[in-house]
Amino acid sequence: MSAPSGPTSVAVRRLWCECSVAEAKDPALAREWLLGTYAASSPRLAVRWFCAWAPRLADLIEPPHDAPWVREPSGTLRPARQTPLDAATALRAWPQDVGEHDQALTALRDGAPYRFTVSSDTGVRYCLSARPVVIHSHGRPGDLMLPPPAAADSPLPPPKGTASRGRGAGPRAP
Repeated sequence: MSAPSGPTSVAVRRLWCECSVAEAKDPALAREWLLGTYAASSPRLAVRWFCAWAPRLADLIEPPHDAPWVREPSGTLRPARQTPLDAATALRAWPQDVGEHDQALTALRDGAPYRFTVSSDTGVRYCLSARPVVIHSHGRPGDLMLPPPAAADSPLPPPKGTASRGRGAGPRAP
């Protein structure tokens, strides 16, 4: 006899990574915006995604001084004074912070979530986070996130006008 050829259920462990911005001056009016997501297959890929997003997020907060669209003669953009809560500087430093990478790798390998959050002096929080998730697949590995196939013995009641005779009942005798 051969094995059944129907779809099989496979659980795939991934790390769900997010980059978000939150405003929380007043908790009742708190808002959060999701800027990017990624399903990493390993803790090292999650850290690599953080290394790409941290400077990108820093550039959104504070454009680099050598950006081609920043023109000094116009005087519209000027360097701000450094404050203790300089979120852009902290995000730009993240890709080179080996200690923070080790902390992230250890947490993610142990199955714990990891979050790097910096706040600005205006109360805006910038966050890079990763958490373990299990994605169930039914069939091929490329079919992730599909709903499970309908069961042969559905828990739903039979359609109106038909009688249910119970599980495993054969055809009715004439």
